[in-house]
Amino acid sequence: VRSFLSGKHRLSQERELYRIESLLLSHACLLLGDINENARAERYGEVALTYAREAGSDQAVAMTVLAKTFRWQNRLMESMDMARRGFECSPNTPIRIQLASQEANAAALLGDTSRAREALARAARAAEIAAADSGLSAWSFPIGRQAIFALSVATQIGDTDGMLQAAAVADAAWSAGAPKAPANWAQIRVGAAKAYLMKGSLDGAVSEVEPVLSMPPGMR
Repeated sequence: VRSFLSGKHRLSQERELYRIESLLLSHACLLLGDINENARAERYGEVALTYAREAGSDQAVAMTVLAKTFRWQNRLMESMDMARRGFECSPNTPIRIQLASQEANAAALLGDTSRAREALARAARAAEIAAADSGLSAWSFPIGRQAIFALSVATQIGDTDGMLQAAAVADAAWSAGAPKAPANWAQIRVGAAKAYLMKGSLDGAVSEVEPVLSMPPGMR
């Protein structure tokens, strides 16, 4: 893409090239974060955001990967604020749900319970009107992942009923035929087990953890 950017083009062509470059850099930011290269991820994400602005295109993708990068760098205030900015400018797609969930997660980690609850409520409202999730994109945010964030937030703020409710939402979706990623399923089970332990129910915790322990060692 960069070789094309150095040539002469119509304004509409240049904007399209900047848009594509923004998406490519955002994807690179996402992948670099997954291998703990957060400093490089941040640089890619910042340039991705600049290209999106120049293109006049959707900035939400670059903002969600930057929010993630800031989260892994423990820069929680920046993560929370970036996610909120992304939410405010995002279209009604699954990424809007993710941005609100990211804001809630960072707020919960900061101890801002009221903002965490408010952001999580916005994520739920966004999920009601968002376009269908294909499940095939790096920016997909299926119900299983939504539940992981909701469970994480509830755990941080000590809301055991919210933790179990998040697990129940995921289980209902999977029972109805939604695709189930083993890693997400295991996270939900362990999160539900924590809720039972916090409630003082050892039997409930054991019943949630046992299926995870029965998975093949490579999956565990």
